[in-house]
Amino acid sequence: MKKLHATPIHAIRKYCIKVCSLTPKEVRLCTCIDCPLYAFRMGIRPSEETLKTLEDYFSKNLELAKDK
Repeated sequence: MKKLHATPIHAIRKYCIKVCSLTPKEVRLCTCIDCPLYAFRMGIRPSEETLKTLEDYFSKNLELAKDK
């Protein structure tokens, strides 16, 4: 049976593909790490390691975190 709706993570993936000129490779190569959707751009739940790395980055760069 076909799903009637996309999961939030799949919706994020579709959005990222749309923003990157409909090119999945560009989503993979995305360098916009200050985007709140960055960790979810591949269409899967990010690992704890990935989330920790982003958290450490923003804790060291407080100016970027305050802008959001």
